[in-house]
Amino acid sequence: MLARLALAIAQLVSAKRLSSLVDVVFVRTKRELERAVADPRAAQEARLAKILRAHADTEIGRKYDFASIKNLDEWRVRVPLCTWDDVAPLIERMIAGEEGVLVGEKPFFYATSSGTTGRRKLIPVTSSFVEECRVANKLLYRTTLASMPQLLHGKRLSLRSPRTEKLAEGIEAGSITVALGGGFEDEEGLLDAVPVDVFFVDDFSKRYFLALRLALQEEVTVCSAVNPSTLVQFARTLAEHGEALALALESGSLGLDKSALGVDAARFARLQSRCVRDDGAAKRIRDSIAAHGRARMADAFPLLAGLVCWKGGSALWYLEQLKASYGELPVLDYGYCASEGCFAAPLSTQGASSVLLPHGHVVELVPEQDIEAVRAGTKSTLLMHEAVVGARYLVIVTTGAGLYRYEMNDVVEVTGKLGAAPLIVFRHKSGAMASITGEKVGESHVVNAMARVARNVTLGALAGFVASPLLPADGTPRWLLAVDPGTTAFDDDALGALATAFDDALRTENEEYDAKRKSLRLAPALAAVLPKHAIVHHRARRVAAGAPDAHVKVPHVSADGSLLLELGLLQTAPTLAAQLPCRGDSRRDLHRGLGRI
Repeated sequence: MLARLALAIAQLVSAKRLSSLVDVVFVRTKRELERAVADPRAAQEARLAKILRAHADTEIGRKYDFASIKNLDEWRVRVPLCTWDDVAPLIERMIAGEEGVLVGEKPFFYATSSGTTGRRKLIPVTSSFVEECRVANKLLYRTTLASMPQLLHGKRLSLRSPRTEKLAEGIEAGSITVALGGGFEDEEGLLDAVPVDVFFVDDFSKRYFLALRLALQEEVTVCSAVNPSTLVQFARTLAEHGEALALALESGSLGLDKSALGVDAARFARLQSRCVRDDGAAKRIRDSIAAHGRARMADAFPLLAGLVCWKGGSALWYLEQLKASYGELPVLDYGYCASEGCFAAPLSTQGASSVLLPHGHVVELVPEQDIEAVRAGTKSTLLMHEAVVGARYLVIVTTGAGLYRYEMNDVVEVTGKLGAAPLIVFRHKSGAMASITGEKVGESHVVNAMARVARNVTLGALAGFVASPLLPADGTPRWLLAVDPGTTAFDDDALGALATAFDDALRTENEEYDAKRKSLRLAPALAAVLPKHAIVHHRARRVAAGAPDAHVKVPHVSADGSLLLELGLLQTAPTLAAQLPCRGDSRRDLHRGLGRI
């Protein structure tokens, strides 16, 4: 009731006035941030001390004598780095009922993470961990309202993952957003245009259709999704099913029957009861089709004020695609966050940088080239305030979820400073990189190269792409760009032009690749077509297997080519598939390690 009253009052205030009131509403958030960035080490020492006190009397706490550790210097010397392989067996014991293993408080939930490779993780969620995450969430809410105050004058189009699964008696798991609750779950439906029942429709394509059908009858002011690919899929669904959506709006129906949705009668009835007739929305769709040949999000949702999604890493490709349907809207980055924690939050819609928060989780940084030395104990990690602008680092985190000096396997770049705290952009997963002969091609190289290609080559409705090394039995190694054509037709000439454009763009993006091409150690790149909608179907399979939609990230680099086999390259290009590092004779197997850093 109070939330509804507050929203009603906010809707009476102009967007300009709301923007000016943000610092009044979030005055404590602003002050806490200012203190933390003024002295990041002090804020980090305070957070570490709190974590050590809370978990000293655990199996891990006693093993490393948390109670006697006085500061970050001792912490970095006495506690080794760990990976998921180290943590997973301990978490399995916790799920089986053991207490006091990793954390001193009983987890009330486990956050699922599919990871880039699809390997399932279960992160213990405790009250102290939630407190740490909300440091970033409050700053995200502040920046969202400051950048897009119109949000409170309408509703948000988004997809969430509210489903949970029972791991054991009294123990559930699901998306981290369920555990964090508060701002973005919106149980009362005050801000969300899409009701929760939509997210229980299993069919991937029908879920998007329903989300749009119900959102089109609302005054949507912001579209948000962790992955920008979700926003692209909204646009594709509208373009492909514009007329069907218009008919559903005119008739006041869902546009899909119960048997097509695969839901029970009660859920179908709730969904149908939400539908209203909206001739105006139907007309906007048809007018857009008439003007552009397809329905565009900007026309269907004329009150859209901005988008919220990730902007770092592989997002650039999708951000460029968004413009064709959404127009030139401001885009706010979600910040550097994952199931393992919320580490950085955005300050504006400019760029993709977020401030690494000293008063959130404990974060250490490792220069990319130093990771093996740090693991061996011959070099130390850096603290936040020691980060150098322009450098790239692997991220090590310590949180109230029982992750102690945990390797995130992420590479971030420091783009500036706020006070003494670094501003960072996520670049790529450290494993999402491959090298045949020292070229070290990563996701950011491939994505940026494709963004260059898209400026000069008509790619149409290309649905996605993955690059991988090729190791022919005889001949020079080279790179392969495999594309999901979506609705685009590729003949041999078009593929040849795409391969040339990609090769040129990758040489521009990666000087080591260019050097290897010049020295003839790499042959020109090739291009091949995957089965139609292969990437969409791959994502759908991951979701059907239990991975939250927002967490499914299809890598743009497959170091050994195994992802290309999963996507069906053997069906469309068997000769090239035989040259992938993960296939072939013992000679090629000898070179499999060359595909990984």
